[in-house]
Amino acid sequence: MAAPTAQLADPALAAVRARDHAARQADVDRLVAVLDWATQHTTDADPAAMTFGERALTLGGPGCPAIEEFAAYDLAAALGSSTESGLKYLSRALELRHRLPRLWDAVLNGRLPVWKAAKIADATMRLPLDGATHVDARLAQAVSTITYAQLDRLVDEAIARHAPDQATAGRDQRHVRVDLDHATIDGHVRLDALLTVPDALDLEHALQTSAQALADAGCDQFLDVRRSIALGDLARGDQPLDLAGRTLVVHLHQDSPDLGRCETTRSPVTVETIRTWCATAAKVTIGPVIDLEQHVHVEAYEAPDRLREQIELRDLTCVFPHCRRPATRCDLDHITPHDLGGPTSTDNLAPLCRRHHRAKTHSPWTYMMTDPGTYHWTAPSGLTYRRDHHGTTPLDPPPATPPAEPAEP
Repeated sequence: MAAPTAQLADPALAAVRARDHAARQADVDRLVAVLDWATQHTTDADPAAMTFGERALTLGGPGCPAIEEFAAYDLAAALGSSTESGLKYLSRALELRHRLPRLWDAVLNGRLPVWKAAKIADATMRLPLDGATHVDARLAQAVSTITYAQLDRLVDEAIARHAPDQATAGRDQRHVRVDLDHATIDGHVRLDALLTVPDALDLEHALQTSAQALADAGCDQFLDVRRSIALGDLARGDQPLDLAGRTLVVHLHQDSPDLGRCETTRSPVTVETIRTWCATAAKVTIGPVIDLEQHVHVEAYEAPDRLREQIELRDLTCVFPHCRRPATRCDLDHITPHDLGGPTSTDNLAPLCRRHHRAKTHSPWTYMMTDPGTYHWTAPSGLTYRRDHHGTTPLDPPPATPPAEPAEP
C-alpha cells in the first residue's frame, strides 16, 4: 500500500505565521535594545532630591535602577511615543529585567509574548522585591496559561504575604474617569466609575427622577439619552431644563466652515453639534476672529492675553515631540530666551508643558520654529524631529537594512 502523500502547507498561511513570528521577535529585539540603552543611562543621583533641573527617575518597582530624566524623554521620542507612554514602556522593561528574571528568560526564549509580560510587570510594580520574586517563581512554569484573574489573585496573595500594610490600603478601587482624550466627532465622551452601593443607588435614583422629569417636560429623546442629559444637569447642580451657569465660548475661523474643534477635548466636532451646544447653553460668547498669521510683538517679558490666545489657538498642544497636553495648560516658552534677546512675539513663543519646558531649559533639547506652528527639534542624542499640526515626524532616516546573504548555489 502506497504511503500517503504529504499535504503541502497553505503558502498564504505559512506567510502569515512567518510574519507573526517575525513581529514577535521584533518586539523582543526592541525590548532588549531599550534595556541596552538603559544600562548606559542609569544614575546614582538621589531620586528624592528636589531640583529645578534634571531629576533621577525611579521606574519599575523597588530595586530597579534610576534613569536620567532627560535622556528618558529622548528614548520616548525615539520610540515614537509620548513621554508618558515611553516612560511606561521603560518601566515595564526594567521591572522584567531586574525583578522578574524567570519571566525575562521566558520572554527571551519566546515562551512569553512581550505584551503579556508587560501586563504582568504592570501588576508586580507595586510589590516589594520579595513579593515580585514570589510572583516570578510561581508564574515561571505557567506563563503560557496564566489568566488575568489568576494573576490578580497571585498578586493579592503576594501583597498579603510580603506587604500586609498594603493589603487594606490598596483595596479601595473607587474611581471616576472621564475620557476626554477620545471624544467622538459628535462631541461625546465616555465615563467610567466604580462607586459604593449606597452612592450608586443614590445616583441611580437621581438619574431616574431627572430623566422622567425631562420626559414630562416634553423631551422626546430615548431614555438613555435623557439619563445622559440628566447626569450633565447633575454635574452643574441644575434642575432638569434649568441651564443656568453653562457658558459656551465660540471662536470663529474662516478656514474650517464644516468642522469645529472642542478646546477641552482637542477633538473635531460638527457644526450641527456646535449649534446644539449653543441652543442649550445659558450664555454664548462669540470671540473675535483671531488672525493666526498676524505677527504680534510686545516689549515686555510676559505675553498679553491676546498674544497667548493666538499662540494657544495656533498650536493647540505642547509642541514637544509627541506631547498632547492642551496649550491652555502649558507655559509660553521663549524659543530664543528673552535674556538672550529673544522677543515676546508670535514667531518666538510656543506652548510647552511644565515637564518639557524644564527639559528645554535644563538639558541639550533645543528647537526652532521653521514656519508658524511647525517646529524642528534636536534631542540630546542628536536625533531630530518635525512637530506640526499633523503630529511628530522623525527627520533622521532609519538605518539601512543590510542586504540579504546570497543563497547557496
